[in-house]
Amino acid sequence: VRGLQERDAEVARGWRLPEKVAAVPGQVQQSVNKVMEKANTAVASMFRVPLIGNIVAGSPIEVGNDGDFSVYDEEDAIELGSSMIPGRHDDLFALRVSGDSMIDAMVNDGDIVIMRKENDARNGDMVAVWLSDDTTTLKYFYHEGNKVRLQPANPTMEPIYVDREDVQVQGKVMMVLRQTA
Repeated sequence: VRGLQERDAEVARGWRLPEKVAAVPGQVQQSVNKVMEKANTAVASMFRVPLIGNIVAGSPIEVGNDGDFSVYDEEDAIELGSSMIPGRHDDLFALRVSGDSMIDAMVNDGDIVIMRKENDARNGDMVAVWLSDDTTTLKYFYHEGNKVRLQPANPTMEPIYVDREDVQVQGKVMMVLRQTA
């Protein structure tokens, strides 16, 4: 192959690799080392978010008397890169969405929402709430006088109005992980 070997006319069977070809393995090793360094850095910046249960994006469903989302065990977790969610990571949890009331907010049935534990919400925040009738739901939150409006992001569904004291915010949506399969 032209340019990949040189002949030494003074030596029988005198073939050798030119300097530019001999340097290729070292260049390949340097490239592999750089890729491995980047991969190790990416893995080191990963953190785990516990997947603690399900949340309905639809009509609120009953969760029991303790208000605990937990239906998964301690091994269930979502791994994310630190750059995906800036700030603290120790107050994050994940919930699997069931229902289609938030489809216009790009939250579909089967998606996973990464939540930050919060007990207060501002107008327009997408939150998981626990209602005093022992139900939970995922909706946009709006203060409206003595009432709270829990607004779906689906034009076929009506908002839910509840007294302020009957709503307990559990967390705010920080990220949505799309289920494609």
